[in-house]
Parts: sequence; structure tokens; C-alpha cells
Amino acid sequence: MNKVTVERLPNTKEIPGAKRWKEERGEFVQVAYQEAMHHLAAFEIRKGFSRGNHYHEKKEEVFYVFRGKIKASFLDMDTLEREEKVLQKGDKIRVNPYCGHLFYGLEDTFVIEYSPQAYDKEDSYKIDLS
Repeated sequence: MNKVTVERLPNTKEIPGAKRWKEERGEFVQVAYQEAMHHLAAFEIRKGFSRGNHYHEKKEEVFYVFRGKIKASFLDMDTLEREEKVLQKGDKIRVNPYCGHLFYGLEDTFVIEYSPQAYDKEDSYKIDLS
């Protein structure tokens, strides 16, 4: 599916760009690097619960799984192609416009979300991916 990109952030502090590493003080994650950001949020998904079940016509969203594990379901609203992935700590997901998404907690999970566009309540369209 070309509307979703999943990448595992490299576990090193020796390279430029998005990355993560652990040190004695704790984990450090550089989720974004030289990206425009007009929306930033953090949220939990408890095991057995879900978030999402919508798509946006204008907003691109980027998610980083900081802790836990989720089952992510995606639906390309143009082609109706479906895809599921299990995502876990260290995974960064970029969801383009017209891509439905639903995140289901396989474990208690903490996620950071950002977007180059500001949040607009009118640009959120409910669907049923469950």
C-alpha cells in the first residue's frame, strides 16, 4: 500500500536524522528531524482498546510507538486495498491523506503523533475498520 510507510528508527546516536538510543539516563528518541510540524499529540491505547477508525482528506499523520504493541489496520480509500501490520516500540508510521487507519492495543501502548498540518475537526471522516 503506497499510502502508509512504516520504518523502524535506527538504534544509534551516531547518525543524523530520526533515531533512538538507550543510555544510563534512559531512552532518547529523536522522532522528527527537519520536518514541519503544526500538530503534536501523545496518547495511550490500553490493551484491548482502539483509536482511529477514520481518515483525513488533507492531513498527513506521523505516529511513533514509544512503548507497547498495536495491530494497525489501514484502508486505502481510493483503491479499497487493506493492510494490517503489528507495530511496536521503535516503529514510525506515516499515514497519507485518504488512508483509513485503526490502532488496536495488543499491549498497553504509548504513541506520539505529529502532522505538518494543523488538526481540523472537519477533516476527520469515520469509517469501520474493526
